[in-house]
Amino acid sequence: MTWRRIAALVALLLSMPGCARASGDPGDARPGPVDIGGGRTLFLDCQGDGSPTVFVIPGLGSYAEVWNYVVPTDDPVRSSSFDVIDRAQLVASAAATQPTVARTTRVCAYDRPGTRPDGAHRSTAVPQPHTAQQDVDDVVALISAADLPEPLVFVAHSYGGLVLDLLAREHPDLVAGLVFAEPTSEFLPGVGTPAQNAAFFADSRDKGPDSEGVLMEQSFAQVAAAPPLPRVPAAVLIADRFPPPEQLTPDNYTQAQVHTANEMLAAALGTAPEVVPGSGHNVMLYQPAAVADAILRVVDAVRRGG
Repeated sequence: MTWRRIAALVALLLSMPGCARASGDPGDARPGPVDIGGGRTLFLDCQGDGSPTVFVIPGLGSYAEVWNYVVPTDDPVRSSSFDVIDRAQLVASAAATQPTVARTTRVCAYDRPGTRPDGAHRSTAVPQPHTAQQDVDDVVALISAADLPEPLVFVAHSYGGLVLDLLAREHPDLVAGLVFAEPTSEFLPGVGTPAQNAAFFADSRDKGPDSEGVLMEQSFAQVAAAPPLPRVPAAVLIADRFPPPEQLTPDNYTQAQVHTANEMLAAALGTAPEVVPGSGHNVMLYQPAAVADAILRVVDAVRRGG
């Protein structure tokens, strides 16, 4: 797993014309900044109507718009046995995860500070790097400031999974259901070697003064010190494709290690992991229907009383 490839993906999205969410969903409210206090705003995009509200926590260096894009069905990257998302020609689509979920219930996604490589950040800057606890506090403040109905179904990708893990432990009253898509599992350092962990911590931290960076070692410690995970309807989605060997180094986690860590997370949640065929780390871009289906299954379970 390499986080530099995520930055390349985000840069690819920003370079595309018409980089915006798919429109026309019922109940759309104009996306924009929400004042969370302390002189800060966070960008929020909510689509659709219905209950429970779904709240998306993007991965490191990623942002809300990503959940409105897809890898086209005829894109050559789909024929690769590897995760080569950086070669994809992504397009905005009504078949993307957020607009698909919005046809059934309300779904909101947000930008953390420093997540747009072009510098056109839509959320107030904060000192970088930061910790998962700071992101949890921001999400809680945003939910309150935006007056989103509680409890919510939370969806998280990559590093967002670590944020969600900590949020669910500290604020179980906010949580109706959980969906982890290719998350950064709390168990990852335990299956990694010291060299792998050190490389991962450095790669996540050292992003530059204007870009999002995360203090992963401290963030994992924050999760380890938190109360247990709540037992609510949950899903853990795992990709079946990994980057090609030439994009990896001996200090990268292996696919087997990533899968093991996510299997352990699923067990802690009282569920079984689901492998999504034909998907790489950005599973919501490769297989948006599968991600939306997992979200809506959790939504349905919540509606039926868990």
